[in-house]
Amino acid sequence: MIRPGPRVLAVAGALIVAQLAFRAWSVYGSWYHYDDFDLMSRMANAGPSPRAAFEPYVGHIMPGGMYLSWLADAVAPYDFRVTATMLLVLQAGASIALLWMLVRVFGPRPGILPPLALYLFAVITTPVAIWWAAGVNQLPWHIALFAGLGTHATYLRTRQLRYALMTVAWSAFGLLFFEKTILLFGAAAFLSLAYFATGTLGVRAVQVLRTYWRGVLVYAGALGAYLAVYVATALDFGAAAAASGSLGRVTWNMVGHGYVTALAGGPLRWQYLDHAAFPDPGSAVRWASVVAVGLVVWEIRRARTRSLRAWLLPVAFLVADIVLVTAGRTTYPGTIVSFDYRDQGEMGAVTAIALALAVLPVRGAVEPVEVRRPSELLDHPRRVMVAVAVPVALALVSSTLFVRHWQTHDPGQTYFDNLLRTLTASQQPVVLDDTTVPEVVMGAYSYPDNTLSRLLTAHEEHTSFPDAAIDGVSTVTDDGHVVPAVIRPLEQAPPGPDKDCGYRVADKSRTIELVPTGIGSGPDVRRNARSWVRIGYLSSGTSSVTVEVGDETISATIVGGLHALFVRTDLIADPATHQSVGSVTLSGLQGDTQICTNDVTAGPLLPVTQDERVAS
Repeated sequence: MIRPGPRVLAVAGALIVAQLAFRAWSVYGSWYHYDDFDLMSRMANAGPSPRAAFEPYVGHIMPGGMYLSWLADAVAPYDFRVTATMLLVLQAGASIALLWMLVRVFGPRPGILPPLALYLFAVITTPVAIWWAAGVNQLPWHIALFAGLGTHATYLRTRQLRYALMTVAWSAFGLLFFEKTILLFGAAAFLSLAYFATGTLGVRAVQVLRTYWRGVLVYAGALGAYLAVYVATALDFGAAAAASGSLGRVTWNMVGHGYVTALAGGPLRWQYLDHAAFPDPGSAVRWASVVAVGLVVWEIRRARTRSLRAWLLPVAFLVADIVLVTAGRTTYPGTIVSFDYRDQGEMGAVTAIALALAVLPVRGAVEPVEVRRPSELLDHPRRVMVAVAVPVALALVSSTLFVRHWQTHDPGQTYFDNLLRTLTASQQPVVLDDTTVPEVVMGAYSYPDNTLSRLLTAHEEHTSFPDAAIDGVSTVTDDGHVVPAVIRPLEQAPPGPDKDCGYRVADKSRTIELVPTGIGSGPDVRRNARSWVRIGYLSSGTSSVTVEVGDETISATIVGGLHALFVRTDLIADPATHQSVGSVTLSGLQGDTQICTNDVTAGPLLPVTQDERVAS
């Protein structure tokens, strides 16, 4: 039997160390994924600019996350060890904050260990602990939730306003990373009404207002100020969106497949989709989880008074998560996104708090939990230990399966490993098309942050992204290899009027009309790809030249002899938004320089195929 006080803290410390050891293995074997590149690209190009840091990102205002992304990229570009260390430190902060809150609110008693273990090892927290874009939102929010509730409970017990101000300070910290931190105020209101007042809900509300009116004013002021700013600058969906026909499916996915099975250690099986993994428990696991969770809740209700109200906290948070996912996340990818644990990443934290509230009396509470009758589970420490150890062991199995897939199915790591290896090995800057990275690496909605020039700012000495180049431009394949590029000829010039020269350009400007070839862009052309114009020419000498395409004027240089001039335009060449080049005007040749061309084509650049390389 574990005695109160130092031994409880020693066991709690050992649990935290074990969790951090598992997290270290998980995160140091991982790499950047998807949204991570967005955060780094934005800040790498804007620098530590408050304007860039506070600019909303898909509905998030997260300057803290933006600045940490900038710092990691500035210290060691594309070295995930720096980012992994940040994630591990944030996880340590959250775990220690939970232990501090449990001791602060309930005292250093053995009963705080099961809620602590639930949070430390729940599979719900695994994705947010190893994915930078998720963890830099969620983990500071966990810290704010635990620390903020701890200071709020102290305020309720002592009525000293400084503790309410500390709660606001913790909320401000969390809001630097994640707008969901406003739910801390909801959790604080719940704790106040459920345990520090009596009577009906209306009577309780009046008691709280009368007793803690100063704290209520402080909280309301802080919450109102943040909501006013957020609604005005970042809110990107309306309440009506949550009432869509997908609400039922989202609820089932998040609760039936995700949340309940995770409480019992599931899902034990995952559905893999590229680098993602979604819970896919079988019927046996799902219903066994429902029964196990139901039996525990029932036994707690049977043995402890006022326990059921504690579960209102995770229910309320689950409802909030379901509404947010339905309204703001299902529009583009569909309801499959509701399987993603990162969208309920705080549920492990909230459920741990609820479990503690259900079985332990809150210090100083007006209505504390009390023993109703002896329990065959709660009054037997060894049985409690087994009841905790089994789901923890199962959760470690589930988490390990998730982590191994995450670590071994990262197209972004393969892409950038190949690309950076080539760039750093080159003795001179590599001339590249400023194309976008594949959508499996980074979403097309991120344009222009998903272009190579913005993602490779730390490698400027190894790259060149010109508007014009002589004889060739390279591009990057879907797996990150740098290869020569050819134009897919969507438009070309008909044969010129001069039998020996085609189109002759000398001291006067010459406009060359292009006509469609009938070739389509094709699905392999990346979204937002730009059209290039290739002019194969024979020149009498070296000269500057001006190329006009539409409203654009590009300055270039030609060299004497037989060569090809490649010119990049701002016209979009992808299948969805194809903009025709139409014509090309050449002018500005110096002295008596002349060029002849009968080879003018326009279209997107694509990698040279293996067959084309052999043929050349």
